[in-house]
Amino acid sequence: MKVSLKGTNIALLESTREYVDRKIVRMVEKLLIREGEAVALDIEVGKTTKHHRAGKIFRAEANLSVGRTLLRAEALGETLNEAIDLAEDELKQEIKKFKEKRRTMLLKDARKIKGR
Repeated sequence: MKVSLKGTNIALLESTREYVDRKIVRMVEKLLIREGEAVALDIEVGKTTKHHRAGKIFRAEANLSVGRTLLRAEALGETLNEAIDLAEDELKQEIKKFKEKRRTMLLKDARKIKGR
């Protein structure tokens, strides 16, 4: 799996890298990775603006490419860790939806073959 992390309007600290690795990367590896499957995970964290100081100013975005399919999650939060947590939850839902759709299509094709 190829993972890239980008910071926008903030400096990426080692603690931020470790938190993203612990929360998002491990979750994706646990839920989705199979041998031989091409998976790329692009994560972007940062501030939405340079001049605001309060409110939901931190942003986390995760783009997960599984073959030809792109799964996307984006979240805003008052702290960087909150935004990362919200993006993780959204990406987890996208992965579950993707896996269920894949399973449904497999069963649908099996029913067609059996019915012949």
